[in-house]
Amino acid sequence: PHIPAVSSPLNPDASVLVTAARTRPTKAPAREQREKRDTIKKRESTAKNGTPDRVADRKGAATRGVPSPMRYAIPPPRTSDYDPPRPPLFSSHEPNPFVTPDGEVELKRPVDHAVNKKDYRYTPCVADPQFSHKQYYRQSDGRPYGARMSLEDADKWMHFAPSGLLVTNEKGWRMARANVCAREGSLYYEVKITKGVPTEGSALNGDEGGPMPHIRMGWARREAPLDAPVGFDGYSYGVTDVRFETMHRSRGSRFYHPKPKKSAKSKAAQADDKNYVTHSDADRDVRTGDVIGLEITLPALSLQRKIVDGIYNPAVDIGDGFEQRDPHAELATLDIVRDRIPVPYKGNVYFETFEYQATKPMDLYADRSLSATSAATTPDLKNKLTPNPNHAEPPLRSLPHSAIRVWRNGKLVGTAFENLLAFLPPASAPAAANGARPGFDDGALGYYPAVASFSGGIAELNFGDGPDGFWFPPPHLASTAKDYRNDIDMHDADGLTNGSNGGVGGQRAVAGVTQNYRQLRPIGARYKEQIAEDVLWDIIDECDFFVQDGGYAAEAEGGEGEIAASVVKSGALARARGALGEEGMLGEEVSRRY
Repeated sequence: PHIPAVSSPLNPDASVLVTAARTRPTKAPAREQREKRDTIKKRESTAKNGTPDRVADRKGAATRGVPSPMRYAIPPPRTSDYDPPRPPLFSSHEPNPFVTPDGEVELKRPVDHAVNKKDYRYTPCVADPQFSHKQYYRQSDGRPYGARMSLEDADKWMHFAPSGLLVTNEKGWRMARANVCAREGSLYYEVKITKGVPTEGSALNGDEGGPMPHIRMGWARREAPLDAPVGFDGYSYGVTDVRFETMHRSRGSRFYHPKPKKSAKSKAAQADDKNYVTHSDADRDVRTGDVIGLEITLPALSLQRKIVDGIYNPAVDIGDGFEQRDPHAELATLDIVRDRIPVPYKGNVYFETFEYQATKPMDLYADRSLSATSAATTPDLKNKLTPNPNHAEPPLRSLPHSAIRVWRNGKLVGTAFENLLAFLPPASAPAAANGARPGFDDGALGYYPAVASFSGGIAELNFGDGPDGFWFPPPHLASTAKDYRNDIDMHDADGLTNGSNGGVGGQRAVAGVTQNYRQLRPIGARYKEQIAEDVLWDIIDECDFFVQDGGYAAEAEGGEGEIAASVVKSGALARARGALGEEGMLGEEVSRRY
């Protein structure tokens, strides 16, 4: 009765509404069957200890939206897995051993030792009964202890001294990286040319017409190839011995002393404000006996995180990130996630992880064929491949307030590079095709001391943690640990030092210690810091898995079966296992085990 019989603009078809209103259903629709639930008494009688089981609910709440390391289905540890890593075995070079020119030290090649290859990275580990929730395995280290060249992160043809501080290679260019890395602040190390370009004569022709030994040194990221010299691509910055020039993307350049930039000048004019260094005839080449010091400066990790996340504002983020501490931003940079699986090899156990791989923007950035021909046909190509902090591609974003300076026999040569490329994810990414999870920092990303050898060149490294220190320490280097690490102070809940100004002058409170990251430090100081970081993140992973497994409620209810059932069975990593080279390495053992 309330429906009009004539159509109107608001009721365009009133007749239809009238018909629908007059049509009544002949039968009421059937009701849905209600779910039958047990009574309260029955639920209480079947529950453990008379209380409903909420372990699964806790697991789901603990894992939703929180990044955690992956757990894989692995067998329980063997008895030998609880022993410390065995010392490495070395093999002499045949038929003529590699010996230093003074005849005191022989360099040998490690055998039956895991070496980083292709898409995988290996670090020593041991089983520990205190880490039951993370499947008992934790990070460890092998002999020799201390900052040194890494036996795992080196080409298979590299030879080492027992101390790990002398390296050589009999073939073409091969590279080795150290076991310590620079992530922020100012760090320094030295390289002595033990055998290289002779002190007199030509720097190009070797004895009896053969190739001359050469050494290149610098800083390299984990993506840099080990079968190439330092400075081969965009992932490393090197210094050559011949002509003593800088090398990046296989392009040589000169050292310079940067001039103060003036805002009134254009960007092109500011780029030319460099006092280039001209070497004399006596200093044109780096020869045997010379000591090259390499100093790297990186901004704070909080500033680096802003750059790779695309929220860097040069008008606001003026400094290097150390003078204005943001505890919340620093906690975001410490979100370390390590997807690792323990694998046995030749009596030792190693954590196997997916290695970070070269990206397409970086391949284009290092492509020499695009420098001349393509730049002429595509004017915007040069701008697209020029790194800057706000680049559209994260791998090509550069770090302001970063630089590499080079010293020679205690004298400053000049600045080699500025505005180094960012390394935090997503600037660095593993190969997703193998099943790796991108976007996570495993805590070992950064710039590593790197040395490349050619045709028998021998280099000795000094990381500054020895009893004698550096051979030629820079004047602004911290002479002792107290110069860059003050006494332990108590801190507030927000991380600020009681009675301090919250980090003015580049000081930050980390784990109860106020540390001046702007002070130049020896790279060897990073060894103990990295051990502390590994221990800390192992404990955090154990606590994370403990909560995922139900916490104390699961232990009280005897939830060992629940813990075992919660282990993630990932087939992607098992499918990614395979041959790691013509020598077999770990691929065959892992394929048999999984």
